[in-house]
Amino acid sequence: MRPLRISAVAMLATIAIISFAVAPHSARAQALPTAKELMDKNDAAIGGRAALDKHSSYHQVGTMSIAAMGNMEGQIELFKMKPARYLQKIVLGPGAEVTQGYDGKTAWAILPGQGPTVLDSATAETFKSLADFHANFHDMARYKSAENAGIVDFEGKKCYRVKIVRVTGGEGSEFYDIETGLIAGIQAQQDTPMGKIDQTSAFSEYKEFGGLKFPTKIQQKNSQFDATITFTAIEFDKVDPAVFELPEAVKAKLKP
Repeated sequence: MRPLRISAVAMLATIAIISFAVAPHSARAQALPTAKELMDKNDAAIGGRAALDKHSSYHQVGTMSIAAMGNMEGQIELFKMKPARYLQKIVLGPGAEVTQGYDGKTAWAILPGQGPTVLDSATAETFKSLADFHANFHDMARYKSAENAGIVDFEGKKCYRVKIVRVTGGEGSEFYDIETGLIAGIQAQQDTPMGKIDQTSAFSEYKEFGGLKFPTKIQQKNSQFDATITFTAIEFDKVDPAVFELPEAVKAKLKP
């Protein structure tokens, strides 16, 4: 595996984060399923919140391939634990490791060439959303508004496009597969350790793990790079809480 240039690795610091926007109201939209109906259908299709509540943690493992680097492939791990702890590791070769996390209080990242960073408040909010154990399920209290903007083609599928504004800010769209009811992807602007990035993420190849359906293939596209993430396994209730402890280098960055 060839060493990855530092600038390219740093771009990988954050997996897709959903932010939303407002769509204009129209007579056509009134005749379509409401945004809440689409969200509820998705939540039921992936197994329902009660199925997730049976678990206290999960650990996903897989691979990441970057087209701009000749489809270079590396490893990715994602850990989550109730109520809101998160850790992600991406390794693409010697000196090309990105680690980031949220321990319930502090959002942080360690990037090649930059070392440890305690993230600012805007990016920390993004990480808090990522860390939410129930983030795959919808809660209308999180949104200022949501509206079905109509039927569009998204990554080869007929989908309903839902535009939403989040209470915490950020604009974008969610796409719901008309046939399955499952979320097929998102378009959103993300706050990452590298700044704001406009990104499209497509979700496919849903499979069942622990009574829940997860997309095992995620394709990410933005102005910096295209990447494909393929998750191969998900294990529940075996994550050691110590995984989420702040690295010593990050602790040293915290203000007394």
